[in-house]
Amino acid sequence: MIIKPEIVIKSGWLNIFKEEGYTSTKIVRSLKKKFKIKKIGHYGTLDPLASGVLPIAIGEATKTIRFITNNEKNYTFIVNWGKETDTCDNEGKVVNETSKRPSEKEVKEIIDKYFIGEIFQRPPLFSAVKINGKRAYELARQNIKFETSLKKIKVFKFNLLETEGKNSSKFFINCGPGTYVRSIARDIAKKLGTLGYASDIIRLKNSYFTIINAINFQEIINMNKIALNDIMLPVDFALKNIQEIKLEKEYADMLKNGKLVFMKRYNTKKIENAYFLIKNKSKLVSIANLKKGYIIPRRNFNN
Repeated sequence: MIIKPEIVIKSGWLNIFKEEGYTSTKIVRSLKKKFKIKKIGHYGTLDPLASGVLPIAIGEATKTIRFITNNEKNYTFIVNWGKETDTCDNEGKVVNETSKRPSEKEVKEIIDKYFIGEIFQRPPLFSAVKINGKRAYELARQNIKFETSLKKIKVFKFNLLETEGKNSSKFFINCGPGTYVRSIARDIAKKLGTLGYASDIIRLKNSYFTIINAINFQEIINMNKIALNDIMLPVDFALKNIQEIKLEKEYADMLKNGKLVFMKRYNTKKIENAYFLIKNKSKLVSIANLKKGYIIPRRNFNN
């Protein structure tokens, strides 16, 4: 009897399309259980009522998350005018109403004046931010009175795509990390002298992960290990904007063993604070800084 070796899940990234109704944590737990993955995490939480791109890091790829610098995100969403909900989306309870409806001209003017560049917003009360060690949504569900802190975010593009009658408008936004689309919907409505909540939130892009190349979660969870490995993106997929330094195996092994490697051509102060991807052939060996020509590993990888 021939015993086949167990298939090992590779390290890398999955570009998952998350449908409405799933939490980001539920996606991670389901994958962990089905494929018996030890190290797994998501990059950028997506609300249960939102759909779209949810990047999942597996194995050694989890080490790269804190080094991702291309962290822009794209969304489309709808603002429903005239009602405010306690969750800032269509799942919540309506807490206020108004008959005021903004014109397209007013919406565009308010965007240009208040919602481009560095702005401040308060996360929704029903959100995962922590208040004195507890998640905000836990306090909100207990009807405990509190206020979330102002957060600075960046908005690069914000466009009105279409107006659907008088009661709703569809938008596109290109923004930095930490942006709550639900807060954007709430705040733009208030600036317009009305009320509003978000619905149909779709994340089109997160870093280098795009909706065009995303694979539906249900399709992935029904795969076997071989198929999963076939769609796995490289460990350094989200680090494409970081410069590479190629090393021969001898020097790559030195770094892995905790030894410093000197490279004369990199002996300059101009690049001392930058990160570099140290590779042997196509395999990521380390994420490192350079100091006086020496490669200083910040995170080594087992490849």
